[in-house]
Amino acid sequence: MDSLLVVRLWAAAAWADGKMHPNEAAALRRLISASEDLDGERAAQALQLLESADVNPAEVKALPRDAREGVYRAALGIVKLDGQVTDDERAFLARLRAAIDLDEATLARIEAEAR
Repeated sequence: MDSLLVVRLWAAAAWADGKMHPNEAAALRRLISASEDLDGERAAQALQLLESADVNPAEVKALPRDAREGVYRAALGIVKLDGQVTDDERAFLARLRAAIDLDEATLARIEAEAR
């Protein structure tokens, strides 16, 4: 799995409301540190995403099913880290949900777990 893509998706979810909350930034830094394939230049690219990030949610389709589930689960969680979910974040999650290519039962289960 491409950890840089996962970080980009997480960062895009965090930036969906136009700002990066310190809790969101801390979660992204932990993800970057824990990702074995992010070192050197790739780690630097990942850290740049703390400053600004945008991604087409359709890119997630390239990931294996379990990774797509994990990305959606993480996106649902990361938008809550600042204590509020904005309309812009809801819109990002809706675009991700539409693009993620998972069946309704799986999406409903992930959303129920996130509540």
